[in-house]
Amino acid sequence: MKKILLISIIVCSAISSTMLSQVQIDTISICYYNGIINQKQILERIQITNYSNEDYITWVDLDPITDKSNKDIIHDFFKKRKGDFSFMQMMHEDLIEEQSINVGYSFIKNIKPKETFSYDIIKITPNSDTYNNRIVILRRDEVERYLRISIDNKYLFQFPGIILN
Repeated sequence: MKKILLISIIVCSAISSTMLSQVQIDTISICYYNGIINQKQILERIQITNYSNEDYITWVDLDPITDKSNKDIIHDFFKKRKGDFSFMQMMHEDLIEEQSINVGYSFIKNIKPKETFSYDIIKITPNSDTYNNRIVILRRDEVERYLRISIDNKYLFQFPGIILN
């Protein structure tokens, strides 16, 4: 007997929503069995909708951002050395290839007014917290004012979502 099971969705989904000034963050979790790899998986979508009139920037930090000020978060991501260079040095020296994506190092996304961006996180265990307290959402003008630069669009992720695992 041929067993065909592509993906069956087990309804154990949860939906939550948070407002951060005029940015709405919705979290949706769906548990499913992936028959291709014979494993239960969890897809967690973190959807960020910008209802404001200004741009917001989001990225994934290498370290949890709990109890850090915005200045410290911006400094650590853009100015702190990770290897030989900081992200800002790499931008200044034009060392980053266009559309180079390196989550935790050079991935940044601009969310314009009335736009939505999604992080889709694939987990194997429900209590996997790799990305907890690492997703940053800040006003673009606040970031650029602190850095004293205007971030060129060539360094910004262009798609409406990214998949993380």
